[in-house]
Amino acid sequence: MARKIDFSTYSLNDLYLSAQAIDRDKYPERAKEIDRLIAEIEESNPYAHMKKISFSTYHNNAIYSMIMFVFFVLIPAVFTSGFLFNGSMSLIFAPIFTIVYGFTLFKFCRLDVPDTVYDDGDALLFINNNKQRRVELKEIVKVRHEMWFRHLIRLEVRAEGASESECLFMPDTNSKLFSVNPIVCELNKRANAARRAKQSECKRQR
Repeated sequence: MARKIDFSTYSLNDLYLSAQAIDRDKYPERAKEIDRLIAEIEESNPYAHMKKISFSTYHNNAIYSMIMFVFFVLIPAVFTSGFLFNGSMSLIFAPIFTIVYGFTLFKFCRLDVPDTVYDDGDALLFINNNKQRRVELKEIVKVRHEMWFRHLIRLEVRAEGASESECLFMPDTNSKLFSVNPIVCELNKRANAARRAKQSECKRQR
């Protein structure tokens, strides 16, 4: 009699491997259970099949934004408006100046890093404030460390028919101070391979 296997304890990757390896003719019930568990996990979490490659920055962004606003926006705006406007004029123009100055500087200095980045095989999925951006590997021109903050990784992206853009994210693994994070090398290698494959396909279609 075949030994009972509790597939409910398996991770999604283990379930994928089991679904590929199992003899479906010999163990049809087990195959059905594996397929059912995979479907349930994928339905409950649409990102479950993807690999998370970023450090969660939701709270970091909130703290950073608060610090930036207080020390580099609110305080300078209040002091500057005090020098520019005197007496009754300050009651009218100082709040307006503070709002305009603060909003402009805050938007300029805010660290725009996505909450989460997933590796979906042939693309990266950036999620920020419940908004998604899918970046195909073949669209990535270059991956490098951010010069002013090496814990951040910058992607230069050039989509077909669109202008060049950039994406930032904080990887879930940190490298030494002056060393290159392994994910930078890996993404550059995969992006180069994806671009070469795209070029070869275009040549065959001509």
